Amino acid sequence: MRIISGTWRGHGLRVPPGARATTDRVREAIFSILEEAEGRSVLDLYAGSGSLGLEALSRGARSACFVDLSRHALAAIRDNLRGKEAGAVGLVKADALDFLRREKRSYDWIFCDPPYNRVDYPALLEALKRSETLGPLSLLILESDRYHPFEIPSGLVLESRRQFGDTIIHFLHRAETAPPEEPQVA
Repeated sequence: MRIISGTWRGHGLRVPPGARATTDRVREAIFSILEEAEGRSVLDLYAGSGSLGLEALSRGARSACFVDLSRHALAAIRDNLRGKEAGAVGLVKADALDFLRREKRSYDWIFCDPPYNRVDYPALLEALKRSETLGPLSLLILESDRYHPFEIPSGLVLESRRQFGDTIIHFLHRAETAPPEEPQVA
């Protein structure tokens, strides 16, 4: 595992025990789809190694907040940040749904890479939809796999969906108009 591009290109990443990190290939694809990271605020939910938020910081994001319930994950992120010049960085030990309920700040990009087989995607999407973290101009980048399909609730719009082997990346944002009649299948 390494940082792919930006000022920290090539730097190795420590992955905490038991974490399933987003592969270099998938991260590279995500960042080739996204616009410039320069000046963006980033939330990395279920952060694990912090690879998505760190990649954004390496590419010029102005701030990143890493949220994970595991102290091992937060220790790995601290190690991965050591010696690197970064903008504003926050590390929060919390359950993602609890964090979403209480956080009042919105972010430009929200990376969400939950443990596929242990997350309730409908509950997660509802929490994101109700949270102030997902602002009117925010983009949610949600990772899942093909074995755990879910519906996109009204109020959220699936902008794009990309599949890489078993991994699926969903790009979503808040609906600007009336919600669709039928939920979209992701």
